[in-house]
Amino acid sequence: MRPARVVHLVESLGIGGLERIVQILVRHADLARCRPAVLCSSRGGPLVAEIERLGAPVHLLRLSDYYPPAILATARVLGRLAPQVVHCHGHFAGVLGRAAAWWARIPVVLQHLHTIDTGLRPRHLHLERLLARVTARILCCSEAVARHARDVLGLPPDLLLTIPNGIDPPPPGDRHGALAALGGPGGPIVGCIGSLNPHKGQAVLLRAIGHLAAAIPSGTLVLVGDGAERPVLERLARDIDRGWKVIFAGTRADARRLLPAFDVVAVPSVEREGFGLAALEAMDAARPVVASRLGGLPEVVEDGVSGILFEPGDPASLAAAIRRVLERPDGGRPLGAAGRLRVEALFRADRMARRVESVYAEALCERRAA
Repeated sequence: MRPARVVHLVESLGIGGLERIVQILVRHADLARCRPAVLCSSRGGPLVAEIERLGAPVHLLRLSDYYPPAILATARVLGRLAPQVVHCHGHFAGVLGRAAAWWARIPVVLQHLHTIDTGLRPRHLHLERLLARVTARILCCSEAVARHARDVLGLPPDLLLTIPNGIDPPPPGDRHGALAALGGPGGPIVGCIGSLNPHKGQAVLLRAIGHLAAAIPSGTLVLVGDGAERPVLERLARDIDRGWKVIFAGTRADARRLLPAFDVVAVPSVEREGFGLAALEAMDAARPVVASRLGGLPEVVEDGVSGILFEPGDPASLAAAIRRVLERPDGGRPLGAAGRLRVEALFRADRMARRVESVYAEALCERRAA
């Protein structure tokens, strides 16, 4: 049997979690089963070149909405590409892609939910429910996302399938090299990797450092990432006790190589967190993790085993969790070791890709039998 042509439809190819999962699915594609391509509805991004180096073509539509003209334009491109499967990622791409795929009579269409989206308005919910009728499967990155899809979005339970995210093994590196890349900060070092947006919770982390300074008077907080919240966070950082230094490291392509420098990694998400790739990557680097008890994070981090969970939005609770790790005689190394084993057992990229490709095959078989 010929490999199925698969088009991943995304809004853009920045360096967020959703986009990195698309990149991973392309990298680990079994070319005997599927031939991937990527269609960006709005714009490209840093991952375009990486995906093209993997041999998958990337097409840009440069659309800003999903009104009928945009749907027809997308349908024409899909008609030329002639995929057997269209795999949509996120709400915007999911509406545009599924409507266009229906119009272009693509055999199988999938929607992939990567987060718990609390910002959808009634008209968005109506579109999600309407387009579920032409969707073969709705993939969810965590059970928390699946519950949200069922209970809040109102999507049919029989379409929902949970496939946890997976990552590749960590790049080579050690603490000495990571510290050098950061300019040799003093310890203890608390790290946080993620876009600087309100729901990622870096403001809570900065306030937690203020609480922590009473017990641990000096150290370094490293914030890796950038975003609209940076000016607010920089103002908060100026109010922290001078014994603690705050480094805004910006967006770093080598973010995973920095992880060995951190004595503890904080994932302080508030409001929503579909899965928590940052927690997964920290665990894979054998770093102890403190994470919000929110969304999919408790499915990634086992409280007291591979990390410590705290109440989201509570700086005092976060400070206490960080202190529990930093004041342990073993430095939290058993937590990191347990996290590394957990990733290896449950969250590898190739395992995720094989499961997704099995869904493609099952859905195609069902379509042929219909």
